Amino acid sequence: MWLLPLSRADAERIIRRSYSIASDHARKVGARVEPLAPKHIYGGDADKYGYSLALGRINPPLTEASLVVIWGFYNYDEYFDYVRFVEGGRAVEWFVEPIAYYPEKVAVWIDEPLVFRSGFSIETHTTSSEQRDRVYGWPLGFAVLPRQPPPRPRGRRGARGETRAGEPQA
Repeated sequence: MWLLPLSRADAERIIRRSYSIASDHARKVGARVEPLAPKHIYGGDADKYGYSLALGRINPPLTEASLVVIWGFYNYDEYFDYVRFVEGGRAVEWFVEPIAYYPEKVAVWIDEPLVFRSGFSIETHTTSSEQRDRVYGWPLGFAVLPRQPPPRPRGRRGARGETRAGEPQA
């Protein structure tokens, strides 16, 4: 099995390794590390789904230098069949059903964490026969987001195309 319960001793080592990968990337590109949250997966629609995954395909709206490091998964849905992370031509299929039966409902990826750059997608599937728009599961990890440079101040244009400070406008 590729997943292990959070209660296992190696889980802490795996989570630390994931944070180390995220921190190293953040230092290289001048970014910040945040716990993976709905705003990273859904952008403006974060309030609609919260910490649950929409059924079907999700395309996280991350900027170009962003990185997502996934170390585990939370599942509170016994009908959650699988989640598949797709990046370019590479697909990692992660069956999550057994996680719902762990007491803590959390499992940790036993090998290296999953690392995705912007442009990846998430596909979810359920075995439930009910009409649903989501599954009650969530990837656990870190998002590395580039810091945005402060906006350049703009001067007012005066006569003859000059700024307020008297410098010519480019």
